[in-house]
Amino acid sequence: MSSCELKLRALDGPMPPTGITRLNAMPIGGTVITLPRAVVWACAILLAVAFVFVGISKLEGPSAMRWTDRFVHWGYPANAQYVIGLLEILGGLGVLIPKWRRAAAATLVALMIGALGTHAVKAEFPRLIPPLVLGGLAFLIYSARPRPGREQTPRHDIRG
Repeated sequence: MSSCELKLRALDGPMPPTGITRLNAMPIGGTVITLPRAVVWACAILLAVAFVFVGISKLEGPSAMRWTDRFVHWGYPANAQYVIGLLEILGGLGVLIPKWRRAAAATLVALMIGALGTHAVKAEFPRLIPPLVLGGLAFLIYSARPRPGREQTPRHDIRG
């Protein structure tokens, strides 16, 4: 099976092989979707690149002035892009750190929900696509359960 395919297993079936991350998903038809660890990392890297670049564009350079105009047009304070840009950079970097991945992904999901709401209210329907895609990937990362480490696995000593 290639690394891009999703594996399905019955809830009462065997545990997934190593390198597979189980998702916190509602079981549909008695199956749980599992993703290879490489897919989780690929999504995290994609999110990091996208959010760090867009976050930097909101903080400096000629595009920062355009962001100021956009945020004012949307009804936000003139300097709101600095807060959003900083959160995007921190969230983008955070998804690369396994211990911070879920919190960073939740932050990015919240930002994308805000972006969706803003674009929907202002009837900017073509601009709904990027927050939908990026928010969906962030939610996928948020939903991925970390594989328990060896120190978390209980050891049973037979010596008593």
